Amino acid sequence: MRSLTKELLDFVMGTHFEDLSPEVVHESKRILLDSIGVAIAALKTEKGGYGIALAKRLGGSPEAAILGTGDRVSCGSAAFANGELINAMDYDGFTYPTHAPPSVVPAPLALGESIGATGKEMILAIALGCELSVRLGAAIRGFKKVFDTEVGSEVGKIVGTKNNISAVGVVTIAGTIGAGKVMKFDEQKMAHAMGLAAHFSPFPQAKWRTLNRMPMAKYVSSGWTSMAEVTAILLAEMGYTADTTFLDGDLGFWRFFGSDKWNPEALTERFGQEWKMLKHIQYKPYPCCGDFHVALDCIIKIIDENRLMPENIQKIKVQTHPAVTRPIHNTKEITDHVIAQFSMPYSIAAAVHRISLAEWQDPEKINDPNILKFMDKVFLETHPNFFEVQAKEPGSNMTTVEVMTKDKIFKKEGKFAKGFSHLEYSKMTDEDLVEKFKVNASKVLPKDKVEKAVGYLMELENIKDISEVVKEITSKYPKAVSLSERRGR
Repeated sequence: MRSLTKELLDFVMGTHFEDLSPEVVHESKRILLDSIGVAIAALKTEKGGYGIALAKRLGGSPEAAILGTGDRVSCGSAAFANGELINAMDYDGFTYPTHAPPSVVPAPLALGESIGATGKEMILAIALGCELSVRLGAAIRGFKKVFDTEVGSEVGKIVGTKNNISAVGVVTIAGTIGAGKVMKFDEQKMAHAMGLAAHFSPFPQAKWRTLNRMPMAKYVSSGWTSMAEVTAILLAEMGYTADTTFLDGDLGFWRFFGSDKWNPEALTERFGQEWKMLKHIQYKPYPCCGDFHVALDCIIKIIDENRLMPENIQKIKVQTHPAVTRPIHNTKEITDHVIAQFSMPYSIAAAVHRISLAEWQDPEKINDPNILKFMDKVFLETHPNFFEVQAKEPGSNMTTVEVMTKDKIFKKEGKFAKGFSHLEYSKMTDEDLVEKFKVNASKVLPKDKVEKAVGYLMELENIKDISEVVKEITSKYPKAVSLSERRGR
């Protein structure tokens, strides 16, 4: 009988840095660069601050750094803080259908730093984490449903969208696999780590779509998934056992994950021959929900081309993604930065006021009376041709923007936001991502450190010890007490 778990394990154990194409290596470096930059930019946010505070309270041996700070804590605590930081501003990379980077970068980075992993090992970990997030997410799609565990029959539908499930929890498995490669796990340890990760995966969350205000937990806590990955790794290393057939059988992972669809071929098809992450990675040029980005592109072009100032604008009308009609995206009551990043009126107001992107969610900006007052000029509607256009051009987000002044109406349309990797013209270039990193990192780090960090990250395959990179992305770097030293290696 076919064992999907064994197929996955064979792929993981048989994949080495040398098997990665130059394109996969390059994209993995870009993902790490982007993730670290947005983490540093989030140091002033409440969500990021809570992540740091909990990590310091949990403490532990000073094995790994909290990004952008001089604080050192245990690997698990560092992974928690860094996961929360990377996702705090919703400025992180998106590997459809999951937000993989904030959950697949922190665990291998913390563990890798503690044992002196190489840049090549980090690249491999990120590549596998992102690739398997895409594949697992594609394999588990459909309505979320409750099943009777005895007979496997459906009890009732919970919530979902046709052909779409909140698959973000699968990142726990993918990130654990990447971390296991950093730790040079043998097949047995990797099998148990994967099984533990399946048990630690958070249950799919979709209720957030119906709320009036986005909570800090969002669609998943990336800090929690990252800490779970470190926990799975350390337990498996000690000999803790798990279900090593977690993908197999009628009651396999997909079933308890709550999906009514399971497509194993989407997981295993052309393993190693095709890297789906290359076409599924999306980088965010704006720190907010991706559904807003086409509209923001249009608005910024209008105000820049016509040199419009906030006081010149009387009204902005946006017709775009149907999601904008949800209270969670249409709210004008901004009480914290997470609500701000999911409020389209706030994001438009910040753009119109030409706020530095790295500062959109700083406390002084989300409380700025001029920005908050401007939101009353923003009106949102579903685009009447949205679904018709999307049926012809999958992934499109048909948007029309009208900016009205006293004397004139300025209008622009768009379909695809900048940052989509499956469209060559919309991809964020290396120059785009480096500039984004510099703006973000410069909030905390001096120019010389920022420049050095960019050089290290873009040439990561040449780094012999990842801690050399971490030194350049922290404000100070005290001597670590590493796992290697504790183990007497």
